[in-house]
Amino acid sequence: MRKILLDANFLILPFQFNVDMFGEFDRLIGERYETYTLNRTYNEALNVEDGKYRNMVKRLVEESDPEIGILQVMSDRDVDDVLVELAGDYIVCTNDRELKRRLRSNELPHIYLRQKNHLDGTYLRNSTFF
Repeated sequence: MRKILLDANFLILPFQFNVDMFGEFDRLIGERYETYTLNRTYNEALNVEDGKYRNMVKRLVEESDPEIGILQVMSDRDVDDVLVELAGDYIVCTNDRELKRRLRSNELPHIYLRQKNHLDGTYLRNSTFF
């Protein structure tokens, strides 16, 4: 089973751009998957734009089907460093330009927003769980 790891910008993506994130995951991955985010990433998403998306993000994480699990990371390291380290075991979903560059340069699987209306992926077949 594939594992997807959401960055903070992906937790607000459905509300900013009206993109059916799970429908796009189904289309791109084409098999069963589990969805996760990091505890620090979740907290970051709750505070984007002074909490503008707080209630929507909470509802997304608490009530979505498929469920979004929260991975507890007890590290002071930069969140992007943790995401890069986990890529390969997870498909990282991000719109962060620098993080995408790091993932691409290491040929690590990631999904990103394209043209503000759909998702696209790179190196999706390079993961250890394929």
